[in-house]
Amino acid sequence: MTVFVVRILVFTVLPVVIAAVLSRLDPAAHSRRRRLELYLIWLFGLGVAGSGIGGFIGHLFLADIVAESIGWPTGSPFQQEMGFANLALGALGLIAAGRRDGFREATVIAVTILGLGASVVHVINIAQTGNLAPGNTLQNIANVLKPVLLIVLLRASRRSEAELPEPGPAVGPAVDFTQWRVQHAQAVGWMTALVSTGFGVGFFTGALVLGTALGILAGAVAVGVVLTRTSTAGQVE
Repeated sequence: MTVFVVRILVFTVLPVVIAAVLSRLDPAAHSRRRRLELYLIWLFGLGVAGSGIGGFIGHLFLADIVAESIGWPTGSPFQQEMGFANLALGALGLIAAGRRDGFREATVIAVTILGLGASVVHVINIAQTGNLAPGNTLQNIANVLKPVLLIVLLRASRRSEAELPEPGPAVGPAVDFTQWRVQHAQAVGWMTALVSTGFGVGFFTGALVLGTALGILAGAVAVGVVLTRTSTAGQVE
């Protein structure tokens, strides 16, 4: 059960929490458009990419452990296929975090189809066999919640783009939007890499919680360095 609780907390809840904190602390996140962008960057980066990389590691290298946690037979080569499907989502999430065009909609479609489709399969299996293993039940929370969050936030973001130009900050110098979002994309890239590494190493060594916690701590330091180092970049006089 631990691995699925950690996955839900780290790759679904944590991105939202980080975005909420940064939207309060970052004076450049002064408009609705920028706050929505923060949530999307972190959900696409840590939420989709991090979860995809974690799923790739689990299904490809720890296939029997994953199968047992779902309550399904071990030794199936479909685990490898699922691993590469997760890796594909991870790549899509990383790219979507750095772009603002239709690539984001395409990524949300992929996340939604795989997440909801997997949940339907799990629910059918529960109804037919009564299999209440953590991997057959708990993981459905993230499978459903993440697509819902992405759809709602992306729709809101697109609507905000159609509104009047965003207002300037109430105090302090203006920060160029493109430069501002690039800095946050770099920050989420570091966090995703370090958390995924901690998650994977912890999984392999049997110290999942400790490994993931160390990855989050290292990621927080990296995010602080990136955002502090570039906090004055792109200021408009």
